[in-house]
Amino acid sequence: MKKVNVLLNSPEKVNNFIQILGNFNCDFDLESGHGRVVDAKSLIGVLSLNLKKCASLSIHADDSEANQVIANLQDYVIE
Repeated sequence: MKKVNVLLNSPEKVNNFIQILGNFNCDFDLESGHGRVVDAKSLIGVLSLNLKKCASLSIHADDSEANQVIANLQDYVIE
């Protein structure tokens, strides 16, 4: 499992983010700063989080696939 911080501060970014995750056959959890965890492939779940702050994305995959996911999410990943 790998974790990265992402910023999804608009509905358009959320939609694109979820579409990218849908291309991968693994599980993703998104956690807000308040400890809420949702399925990162769920539009309703992601929109229920505070989108003004970064969230932590947990990628439940082997290192190779996780690295591919991160490469595809570079527009959303923050350091």
